[in-house]
Amino acid sequence: MVGFFNLKNNSIADQEQTGEAILRVAKSVFKDTPNSEWKKFNDDTRGWLHANGYRYDGPGAGPNGEIPDSVQIVPVYDTPNRMHVRIPSADVLKTVPDVVDEPSYGNGKTTRFKVLLARYFMRHCR
Repeated sequence: MVGFFNLKNNSIADQEQTGEAILRVAKSVFKDTPNSEWKKFNDDTRGWLHANGYRYDGPGAGPNGEIPDSVQIVPVYDTPNRMHVRIPSADVLKTVPDVVDEPSYGNGKTTRFKVLLARYFMRHCR
């Protein structure tokens, strides 16, 4: 059975904070200074994801959606000349899941972008 990463709640303000955390990671990729968001993310990816608005809904999940060690997470980073392509697991494609319309992304260009990042950063454990 496969698990999913979901946002902890539907609060636009909380999702905006998650988007801000994602931007901090992107801006600090490969920087290993003590306060680098990348270092925090890279040192404890599962903890970072949970602390920044995600829960894991799947086998072995903790009581509050903590991500179990059995889930392998592989961070990848695109560059201007390299893009990673995600290939879904064939198991996931056996049954077509329901497609749910996304709720509003909130008001304002910046808020909408950060909420979009939060909603699509982590979608599925593969």
